[in-house]
Amino acid sequence: MARPLSEEKRQALLEAACDFVARLGTEASTAKIAKAAGVSEGTLFTYFPTKDDLLNQLFVSIEIDLMERMLAPYPDGDAPRQRLRRVWDRLVDWGLTNSTARKAVRQLKVSDRVTAQSRQKSKAMVHDARAIVAACLTGRADPERIDFYIDTVLFGLAEITINAITANPKRDKNIRQAGFDLFWKGTAA
Repeated sequence: MARPLSEEKRQALLEAACDFVARLGTEASTAKIAKAAGVSEGTLFTYFPTKDDLLNQLFVSIEIDLMERMLAPYPDGDAPRQRLRRVWDRLVDWGLTNSTARKAVRQLKVSDRVTAQSRQKSKAMVHDARAIVAACLTGRADPERIDFYIDTVLFGLAEITINAITANPKRDKNIRQAGFDLFWKGTAA
């Protein structure tokens, strides 16, 4: 009888893949990933039948982690600006504490190795976050541009904010506020 797969080994493989993809892109060697995870390359293929399966599962797992952080329960009764600020802070906090995952997901988003199915899973997860942001912007922003504000402006400004905070951590609070204010003001209709 075959031994059950270990969740610890699977997680170690995903973490090693995240590190290598962040540094080397999607062409990172499976042998190096397996070695960094403390398993043989054959074991890697026990958990992920192909390298593309590994990359797709890594992409989805990073997106799940980000969305879970952004969608943690919010207090009832917050005004739209306060709710949006909570989403913003969680997005920035995730980026600051997960720089390797941020770099890896940037590589994966532009890779042709990530399947349409994985991208669809990601879109489905982002749907809930989009709904929160869209609700916060209702009556404030042009409804036909909500997707642009979320996909391009929110995530783009968050990336710039994270990079600025990383370069100057002592100014975190001011930089974070400036990034959010820029997003908020930029969404006014």
